[in-house]
Amino acid sequence: MDLPRLIDTPRLHLRDMRPGDAEDVFASYGRDPAVLRYLQWAPHESADDSRRQIAYDIHRRLKRSAWVWGLTRQAPHAQAGRVFGQIELLPMSFPSEQAHHLRLGYLMAASHWGQGLMAEAGRAVLDAAFGVDQVWRVDALCDVANGASAAMLARIGMQREGCMRRALSHPNVSDQPRDAWVYALSRDEWLKRMPANPATTAARACADQSR
Repeated sequence: MDLPRLIDTPRLHLRDMRPGDAEDVFASYGRDPAVLRYLQWAPHESADDSRRQIAYDIHRRLKRSAWVWGLTRQAPHAQAGRVFGQIELLPMSFPSEQAHHLRLGYLMAASHWGQGLMAEAGRAVLDAAFGVDQVWRVDALCDVANGASAAMLARIGMQREGCMRRALSHPNVSDQPRDAWVYALSRDEWLKRMPANPATTAARACADQSR
C-alpha cells in the first residue's frame, strides 16, 4: 500500500515527520497533559523525548506499520512549516500491503483547538486512504469521556458503531483500561458522498509527491 507522503488542504500541509521537528513537537503538544490526556503517551520532559517519538514514527512509516503525518499551516501563515499536531493511519492486518482496514489516530496542540483544523485534516486523510482501491474501512477509537474527539469524528462523516469495553489504555486518566466508542467509515459510505466526478478527488487532496 502506498499512501501519500504529502497532503494539502486549504489551510494545512500534512507531511512526514522529521528529526528537526522535535522542538516544535515538545513546545506545542508533546509536554501538554491536556493534549495527551486521552493518549498512551506520558508528557515529554524534554525535546529529546519528542525526538525519540519522532524517530519511532519515522521507523513505523519505513516499516509500513503506520503512516504518520505532521500538521503544519500553509504559507503565508505566520507559523507555516511548524508542526503543531499529527495524524496517522495504522493497518489493522499484516502484511500492510494487503490491509483493507485502517485505524485513524490524531492529536493537536491546544492552541489550535476550535478552528476545525483536525476535521479538515481528517477528511483529507480519509480521502487519501480510500483513494487506495484495497481500503474498505477506516475506523477510530475514542474514549467515551472524550466528547470533543467524538464530535470531530462525527463531523468528518464517521458513524458511531458501538462501545468496546475496556479497549483503551489511557494512563493519564486511569490505571485501568477504558471503554471506547468505535467510529467508522466504509468505502461504500465514502463513495456515496463523493462529487459527481470523483476520479480526481484524491489527487486534489494529495500533493505532488516529487515536491
